[in-house]
Amino acid sequence: MKPMSTVKKLFAVALALVMVFTLGATAFADDSENNTLVYATSTFGQKFSPFFATTAYDMEVVDLTQAPLLAADRGGAVIYNGIEGEDVDYNGTDYHYDGLGNVEVVQNDDGTVDYNLTMRDDIVFSDGVPATIDDVIFSFYVLVDPTYDGSSTIYALPIEGMEEYRSGMDARGNVIFADGEGDGYVENELYTAEQYDAFWKYYNEESGAAFAQEIVDYCISNGYNAADDSVAACAANWGFELAEDATAYDFWNTILEAYGGDTAEAEEVESAGSTRLGLTLAALGAEFQAGVSTGDGAPNVSGLTRTGDYSMTLHMTQFDATAIYNVGFTVAPLHYYGDEALYDFENNSFGFVKGDLAGVKAKNTQPLGCGPYVFDNYANGVVTLRANENYYKGAPATEVLLMQESVDSDYVPGIVTGTYDVAQPSINDATVLAIKDANSNDELVGDTLTTVLVDYRGYGYLGINADLVNVDGEPGSDASKALRKGFMTLFSVYRDTVINSYYGDRAAVIQYPISNTSWAAPKPADEGYMTAYSVDVDGNPIYDASMSQEDKYAAAKEAAIGYFKAAGFTFDEAAGKFTDVTETYEVMIPGQGTQDHPAYGVAVAASEVLDSLGIKLQVNDVGTSVWNNALESNTAMMWAAAWQSTVDPDMTQVYSSANAHGNGTNSNHYSVDDAALDELIVAGRSSADTEYRKSVYKNAMEIIMDWGCELPLYQRKDCSVFSSERVDTDTIPSDMTPYWGWYAEVETLAVK
Repeated sequence: MKPMSTVKKLFAVALALVMVFTLGATAFADDSENNTLVYATSTFGQKFSPFFATTAYDMEVVDLTQAPLLAADRGGAVIYNGIEGEDVDYNGTDYHYDGLGNVEVVQNDDGTVDYNLTMRDDIVFSDGVPATIDDVIFSFYVLVDPTYDGSSTIYALPIEGMEEYRSGMDARGNVIFADGEGDGYVENELYTAEQYDAFWKYYNEESGAAFAQEIVDYCISNGYNAADDSVAACAANWGFELAEDATAYDFWNTILEAYGGDTAEAEEVESAGSTRLGLTLAALGAEFQAGVSTGDGAPNVSGLTRTGDYSMTLHMTQFDATAIYNVGFTVAPLHYYGDEALYDFENNSFGFVKGDLAGVKAKNTQPLGCGPYVFDNYANGVVTLRANENYYKGAPATEVLLMQESVDSDYVPGIVTGTYDVAQPSINDATVLAIKDANSNDELVGDTLTTVLVDYRGYGYLGINADLVNVDGEPGSDASKALRKGFMTLFSVYRDTVINSYYGDRAAVIQYPISNTSWAAPKPADEGYMTAYSVDVDGNPIYDASMSQEDKYAAAKEAAIGYFKAAGFTFDEAAGKFTDVTETYEVMIPGQGTQDHPAYGVAVAASEVLDSLGIKLQVNDVGTSVWNNALESNTAMMWAAAWQSTVDPDMTQVYSSANAHGNGTNSNHYSVDDAALDELIVAGRSSADTEYRKSVYKNAMEIIMDWGCELPLYQRKDCSVFSSERVDTDTIPSDMTPYWGWYAEVETLAVK
């Protein structure tokens, strides 16, 4: 987890690999000079595969050349009847959605669940070959192969027979790694002495530098360092100080030193996407990625049944609310990525030799699918896509789409000068000024540029560790909750002023610990909706509509006093302060020592009030490494950070007691340990009823807030910028969202 104001971890959402949201198409044309759209993006990783793409920029190519079995709407929700199409309301408007397939979810009396998947019978790949359910089955088996090392985690779903199919085989490199260095090579049938030595030579001598270099490449590709692409400059963005002439080896050694030589922790916290093991296997190639038999394994996944040429069923042993987002597998062509001679469903052969994905990976740089565009080539930093005349939605407006590598700082100037037509720049003060300067009306939408702002699918927050901020060592007591609510009440009242000053209209204060982009997010019109930490210790409202901002500050101070009294602190009425608070509390803000963070002003304002009350709150503006170390070691009392949300609002990772106190994934940094909350989390995962789940998560969020461990701060904006002069702005998608971006309706997006 990196601070939003500095860097973001490289991530690859499994959902993106299996559910590329509804796109569009065009038609081939030789004379396309005047019917070309140029999109400015960042550096490609050149893995344009629906199976192995990792960077967000490679995934954009996948989105435009492939298509998933199931479509999704503007809110990210699955369209169950894509063949017939569905109308779904968004912001008061009904929008029609269709896709390649349907899904029927059947919850059986014994607790098992069947996902019946049906695809259209008229889908044709861009090379003219018809698509059938066998292409879907092939894609499924690639993603669940024991040696699969891409980003999809479909194999983690409770599909009957999955564990049996994946057991008894592993990649040769993984086996060598699991055996460890020990006393050297021991003769066996799985790998040779030469392979053993080659693996450990690279892992011990090169993988650390490769790990650090990936961070460097990520910083460069995201434009964090302007013109300075040195290792030292990139390391600074990651919170490390290096000499100007530092190498990737120096960077890795510095990272390792920061974690006391603990390579596992260093990799987990500082990763830009890959582990040293993964980088070693990637560097050594197919020989080490190939599967070797380590025991008995099933010949197939028994839970997958082929029910027809265009249908299949997945049988799961239990309901999992996240499954629906992962069963819309990419309809990737068996005849291209696999070997048709090796496909025989009845005899457990699925288009490739189990454990050998070399043939699939060989096509990583040359994608082919049934999406709206056909991949032409990648050359000189430009991906050229040409319209797919076989796309099921028919020929759209734009014939050629060029995806050109660039840096963020050049996006807006490039559109103004005519180099680019579309870009998605970081929305900051400089970007806003540049856009307004380019338009004669000094607005974000004008005669030169058209800007569309959408909520980012995540949110910023302030957190408190209940294990470190409590009364008498009892984190869950009423007194401990009152103590934390005292802090949160003061933090909360300064949010509007500070966030508005920092972001302007590019962010909004939110009241619940969930992204506003989620279907489960409470809305102002909902019954019981309220401002975060806006009641006093007796449950009475702190504010009323007649109050000025200064009145609200004063009211919050009085309410905080009430909470601190309930925590057991002694208040001297004459002096107007607490007389027995000896502990110094600390809040960590990852502003890299520059105070450039949206939470910094909130924390400072609250600390000044607390100081007047006799309570010391130390605001520490720290670097990323210090901040990360404190979070991962559970030593941060209070901190600021940001979450990135998934489509499904499952709370297990962040709030489950199983992940608190350093246990499980150690991802519950709040140390909220509440049996009632755990029950609600399980209930939310166990139902397919959206309205029921929404009410369950609302109750869960109220428990989280009652613990006083999280204060939602802001929902910031992402932006897309179009040339008003060269793009027909009437064809830009209406009501864009994080799940319905600029190319969601690319079949109708036209140039002038």
